[in-house]
Amino acid sequence: MSNYSTLQEHRAMVFDDQRNDLYAKAIKKAVSKDSVVLDLGAGLGLHGFIAAQAGAKRVYLVEPSAIIEVTRQLINANKMSTQIECISGGIEEVKLAEKADLIISVFTGNFLLTEDLLPSLFHARDRYLKPGGKLIPDRAVMTVVPVTATTSYEKHVTAWNKSSQGMAFDLARGFAANQLYSEASGQNQIEFLSEPADLLEIDFMTATESSCHSRVDVEITRDGLCHGWLGWFRMRLGEHWLSTSPEDKKTHWRQLFLPLAEPVRVKKNSVIHFELDRPEFGEWTWSTEYDGRKQRQSTFLAQPTTPAALQRKSDSHKPRISLKGTAANEVISRFKGNQSTAEIVDYIATKYDMLFPNRKLADNFVKNLVDQHCL
Repeated sequence: MSNYSTLQEHRAMVFDDQRNDLYAKAIKKAVSKDSVVLDLGAGLGLHGFIAAQAGAKRVYLVEPSAIIEVTRQLINANKMSTQIECISGGIEEVKLAEKADLIISVFTGNFLLTEDLLPSLFHARDRYLKPGGKLIPDRAVMTVVPVTATTSYEKHVTAWNKSSQGMAFDLARGFAANQLYSEASGQNQIEFLSEPADLLEIDFMTATESSCHSRVDVEITRDGLCHGWLGWFRMRLGEHWLSTSPEDKKTHWRQLFLPLAEPVRVKKNSVIHFELDRPEFGEWTWSTEYDGRKQRQSTFLAQPTTPAALQRKSDSHKPRISLKGTAANEVISRFKGNQSTAEIVDYIATKYDMLFPNRKLADNFVKNLVDQHCL
């Protein structure tokens, strides 16, 4: 998952007029001269800026990545610093001076749940939204459709059937068929084999978790070869819905392709069944059943693993700290404000020379911990 810390990652969002025009309409309708607004995961602050322009009394831009430093400069350059306050950090760790009448967010991944940002929105809602306050967006729907996707399937899955330099790679196909793939609208020819079906709807005002455990039965509308499923979402922005479907106006979001392990030839008027299971912060598991045959895939199977790695993820595992963990503990124990980073690096490089054969490695290790855990 991206941490959105570079301008390149924000460019597509800032100049996504289809998205931003609908956000602007919703924001302007929701904001009054007495409004306190929280722009959550504000990025470069565009939506908070729109709220300030609409007359909001105070706007808080909360952003955990370093891009917030650029945002501060942009807000000053646009002469909005009296209305807008930039706050560096995640919403779980910062403290706002007051509650908000409106919370604006863009915490929706390509297939709604793909970036695991919604739990932070729910936290902000419960902690900072005033009674009777509003969210933009306040609702979203996940949609799927079975597809013929010859180009995508050949690129991502069947490409592994080939050999290179006399070496066969077909074993890797099994891993590839259990991955999720982002598809840009119009990038590859993809044909729907049915009408799109709504899989899950989430009300952001009341939801307590962002998981999916849903099944749909879809009637095939034309004969064809099914390579998998295409997924996207739509969300409600005030009175309008914004869709990331390939059939709607293009946005910076992509659709998600969930391939089958083996393509299935389907017939018009028959029924194909799809089931998606995805707990918060968990693996994606999707099942397809057609004509009495079922295929089940999971991102858990997309990456090679070892028994030891699986054991470490078990709830019953009794972890013991490693040498590297011991070194990290010792570094953190020295974050008391009385030692310089260079002094800590010198100490760790000497004591744990078996881990850090040169000072540069120790320096990187310590500075990463400083970046993660220090003020």
